[in-house]
Amino acid sequence: MFDYIEQDSFLHRRNPVIKLAMIAVITVIVCLSYFPVLPAVTFLVFFFGTWIAGRIPMRNLLRRLLVFLIISILFMISMLLLRGLNEESEIVVRFWIFGWTRRDFVHAVTLGFRILALITMSMGFVLTTRPGDLLLSLIMQCRLSVVHGYAAMAAYRFLPELQEQIDAIHLAQEIRGIPWNKGIGSRFTSPFRVLLPLLCIAARRGERVACAMESRGMGRKTKRTFYKKMKTNRADWLFLLLSVLGYAVIVWILIKFNAYRFSFASIQ
Repeated sequence: MFDYIEQDSFLHRRNPVIKLAMIAVITVIVCLSYFPVLPAVTFLVFFFGTWIAGRIPMRNLLRRLLVFLIISILFMISMLLLRGLNEESEIVVRFWIFGWTRRDFVHAVTLGFRILALITMSMGFVLTTRPGDLLLSLIMQCRLSVVHGYAAMAAYRFLPELQEQIDAIHLAQEIRGIPWNKGIGSRFTSPFRVLLPLLCIAARRGERVACAMESRGMGRKTKRTFYKKMKTNRADWLFLLLSVLGYAVIVWILIKFNAYRFSFASIQ
């Protein structure tokens, strides 16, 4: 779903830790908003920012967001159905056994746009950040242990291969006379038949990683050298400063127009 796209763009050249810090700050602010305007604005800013500053094709972004758009709509519908069963005062819309207040609609729409905003931020980060650069940046800028960094890199690279391993297990079982895509019962029991072989593959992969780490002297106290070094330059810090300040200006404007709230107390 989310794979790194090789490209030469402004976002690709930024230090991964700087981008991660910016996303962490903005995520906290978005999660504190109980009004849909800020999550919607955040979604649009990061969507067009990834398209323009990351040089990711628009069609590619829309294709990746389609599933999460459906998920956010389902979450909104589910929340409205659950809230509609509560008998409250100030109901503005009533349908059959359901009744909704204005607060219910605001809360549901906020949840949907919050999901889209968080997904768009994560997608922009993953599409423009090479996994190896992220781990190197965590090791060099955040002083992450080399052992933990190498293990995390091995696990990160194993995840994209997970679907390929599942497909290989399915084909191997089908050759041996175990159909996995015929009938509802077969589809229901298929994940259980895949689980044990997948655990065996993961154990073998972990053993190879452990041997590779031991052969490279991981865990020693001696100072290690790196083939590639990740550094933070003036452009990275300027990017972080301008991003946070720009987002603070957006929040300030929304507060001035009474469109950013921490609670529903002021909703009429």
